[in-house]
Amino acid sequence: MLSLFLRDAPLSRRAFLRGGTGSALASVAAGGFGTSLLAACGGANDNAQAVDTPRLASVENFRDIAGDASGYPTADGRRLRRGVAYRSGTLAPDDNDAAALNRLQIQAVHDLRTLDEASLAPDRVPAGATRDLAEIAPFDFASAAPASADAASAWIAEAQRRLVLDATARARLGVVFTRLANTAGPQIVHGATGKDRTGWAAALLLAIAGVPLDVIVQDYLLTNSVAAAAIQSRIDAHAARTGTVAANVTPLFRAQSTTLEAAFDQMQQSFGTLTDYLVKGLGVARADIEMLRARFVL
Repeated sequence: MLSLFLRDAPLSRRAFLRGGTGSALASVAAGGFGTSLLAACGGANDNAQAVDTPRLASVENFRDIAGDASGYPTADGRRLRRGVAYRSGTLAPDDNDAAALNRLQIQAVHDLRTLDEASLAPDRVPAGATRDLAEIAPFDFASAAPASADAASAWIAEAQRRLVLDATARARLGVVFTRLANTAGPQIVHGATGKDRTGWAAALLLAIAGVPLDVIVQDYLLTNSVAAAAIQSRIDAHAARTGTVAANVTPLFRAQSTTLEAAFDQMQQSFGTLTDYLVKGLGVARADIEMLRARFVL
């Protein structure tokens, strides 16, 4: 089981992701992430059986949750297995990208969007895959008109905290995790842009697998390079719509470490441990948490 730290001691965010051996979350390496994210994935490729992740021109932010190359490292010296689960924005590939997705032999698509979102931009599900709709409410960016970049950062951090706390979102994300654990074969988790709801789901899966927090944060930030053009388009459109300068709204649309850190902080404050958040907050069975870890870790 996921056996995490003492419950009666105050914990830093890094200590929150500290555990023992085996399936427990291991501590974040002292001194931070160090070199680049790609360096963390270097070394011998013990994931040779996994299909290379295709670069999809028509699907935003599509990538393997386990990382590229040889898979993200865990804090206990193991590696993640690639080809287990992918993440993305709206899954509406053109014909070329649809063919690439079909080659991955996807078995299930977990759409985190609401019915309204999905109706406006329907998924094109890979051949042979099932699809479920989680209906987790999106962040209300349309109402955000921050007067400064700092205000925008505070707005998005608070929105991410609400995602952690919202009872409906927690229950529905728990259903997604249960399905991920109990469905054989490659799967996709996606939202509208693959940054907010999807970013949190991916961060939790990496945490369950025992990936160090610094690596989880760097993976979260990869959205900024993988989806750079789409992000800039949203920034420009929102700035024009709200009558402000682009710099004031940029933090709403770019992934920031402080946003993800706020989510982990809120989890700790409200649930104490990752295990309690998953089991009591999301309603995921301990056996399914173990199954998720077993599926991801080599």
